[in-house]
Amino acid sequence: MAAANAPISMKEALTLSSIGISPQFMTFTHVTMESDKYICVRETAPQNSVVIIDMSMPMQPLRRPITADSALMNPNSRILALKAQLPGTTQDHLQIFNIEMKAKMKSHQMPEQVVFWKWITPKMLGLVTQTSPVKMFERTANLVNNQIINYRCDPSEKWLVLIGIAPGSPERPQLVKGNMQLFSVDQQRSQALEAHAASFASFKVLGNENPSTLICFASKTTNAGQITSKLHVIELGAQPGKPGFTKKQADLFFPPDFADDFPVSMQVSQKYGLIYVITKLGLLFVYDLETASAVYRNRISPDPIFLTAEASSIGGFYAINRRGQVLLATVNEATIVPFVSGQLNNLELAVNLAKRGNLPGAENLVNLTIILISYIKNHHVDVLFCKIHIDQS
Repeated sequence: MAAANAPISMKEALTLSSIGISPQFMTFTHVTMESDKYICVRETAPQNSVVIIDMSMPMQPLRRPITADSALMNPNSRILALKAQLPGTTQDHLQIFNIEMKAKMKSHQMPEQVVFWKWITPKMLGLVTQTSPVKMFERTANLVNNQIINYRCDPSEKWLVLIGIAPGSPERPQLVKGNMQLFSVDQQRSQALEAHAASFASFKVLGNENPSTLICFASKTTNAGQITSKLHVIELGAQPGKPGFTKKQADLFFPPDFADDFPVSMQVSQKYGLIYVITKLGLLFVYDLETASAVYRNRISPDPIFLTAEASSIGGFYAINRRGQVLLATVNEATIVPFVSGQLNNLELAVNLAKRGNLPGAENLVNLTIILISYIKNHHVDVLFCKIHIDQS
């Protein structure tokens, strides 16, 4: 686990077993976490029930006798969405309840089965079906026969992304294939890409008063026995006549004993401008959003991780593993800047991180840089190469 001076702090926020959840329900099909506010667990034994865990008081779960195939708590409020298949049909019945008022708000009869659904905004549910009676977009061919694992939209609701996974190639069956569909609402057009995890982000480019919308995605592919693992950061809908974001890519370095591991989730911290890539076997990769520079890599869980949720107010994320641990990852504000400047020797990134997140640790760096520039100007020094190391001890 992480050392005391690591740039990312990990702590166990909760164990699902401590509030009576059986290990058989600690899976992707039984647990949902649409935001950092609530976890929802669907139990089918000893009786059918839905357990709602308010993360502000996790040891006081609300257990209700409800039969459903899926349950989602609204990201912001005490509103519960339920999905259940009508007996003897392939049709799904959707219902939305206000828990505090104990009242049904809406119900809708779907003409077919919903294979995946998610609150993509606090006011909008995204539904994925095999075909499309009333549709936002058609699934692209690369997502046929995939298990859909995520559906997201950007804050402007102009871009949507769908992620699916499929069995790996016969020579590497453990390394599942990741497929992504990116859809532009304005252009009504889709693009199919290879990716296991994706997230939208907003970034302000110098000289442009309007923020740029970025798509970040991580892929791990195999071709003729060669494995390629990449992170991509690309601007969507570039603004004519305005400075744009230059697309970036970086390698994801998997240790040799994680050859068949793959990204299962991605979260972006707007607060610090960091990208978190989380893998099935519990690795965490941290990258800078602006430059795609690698910041940190560590194993945060010995058990497989199947679900994550952004913790936006603190710039971190929650991760749930198969043992039922609910882990909270946060930026260690006291150590991240010294870590980047000292361990990574990346002064520019250290200063940018400090400015962006109002973090300590860059005072010496900024002062020394100003002194050095002043010295160079005053003494007319020709500088060919200069590497500065600051002892942070």
